[in-house]
Amino acid sequence: MTDINKVIMEKAQGGAKLNPDEQRRFLGTFEERVLASCSIEQANSSLIRSHFKEMLSSIIKNYQPVIVKISPEVESGNQIFYLKTAKELGCEATIVSGDYLSSPFGLIVHSDHLVQVDDKDMIQQFAILLLQTEKTAKEKPSLWKKWFG
Repeated sequence: MTDINKVIMEKAQGGAKLNPDEQRRFLGTFEERVLASCSIEQANSSLIRSHFKEMLSSIIKNYQPVIVKISPEVESGNQIFYLKTAKELGCEATIVSGDYLSSPFGLIVHSDHLVQVDDKDMIQQFAILLLQTEKTAKEKPSLWKKWFG
């Protein structure tokens, strides 16, 4: 027979958690639910920020529901941007609490069930999109070449 006080205390604290270290690492979710992720540095970079809407739209086309978790370590301006963009596309989005400060991830895009994704890193997963934009930016002729070229 179980002690009723122990049961009440466990329920008050949210119950027993499965694999709490993995949940802390992945901003409150399990690794097998992760669709895409990026580091704190990448989340603060303009590269991910400028293509986040396209990346998230692509993920939404293939998976439902899609949830975005944002690390408290990401700069506050970027946190608001990712939060607004996710909400705009109809995703649930949250900035996680300080309990997840030990996580190396700045953004986690996940589902509420098991998913099969080979490469979860956003830079790798959307390399073609990121390279096309980088290439287009490099191919623009300079002002001098326009005048004297």
